[in-house]
Amino acid sequence: MMKQSKDMLSQLTNGILTEKMDIGTKEYEDFRLLIRSKVAETPKEERIRIALIGLKFQIEDYLQSDKEIIPIGNFVKKFINLLEIKQVDFARYLEIRPSNLSKILNGERRVTTDMAVILEKLSKIDAELWLRIQSKNEIRQVEKSYSDGDKEYNLMELIS
Repeated sequence: MMKQSKDMLSQLTNGILTEKMDIGTKEYEDFRLLIRSKVAETPKEERIRIALIGLKFQIEDYLQSDKEIIPIGNFVKKFINLLEIKQVDFARYLEIRPSNLSKILNGERRVTTDMAVILEKLSKIDAELWLRIQSKNEIRQVEKSYSDGDKEYNLMELIS
């Protein structure tokens, strides 16, 4: 296994391992074990930095998509989880009550501009991106309520 892992690693670094692998094969399982071993060797700070880049891509992908609404609290939860800390410790660090953080995570409260700036400082993900999630969701909810309603808004009706 060790020699096979070294061979696979050298193929990765040389750009050779570019063919598809079938899930469930021994080759795929060996590859997964290799990746896990490399992740385990990576310092926590580096793992978090890499995970934050992934979170930023998830946020940007969501903002550009027409996917179902994903509450901003879900992204904040992901952030807290990738830091490998408890929500209560995160709330304490932010100097807010855990119940207030819980309300943000559950979509009962909005993320404030202050909170977005703090998230930016901690995550290096622009405060504007955090707030755009919230704005996108609110706009989509309002649009849905207008499409369900009886009132139509029409410029020609207004100016005639």
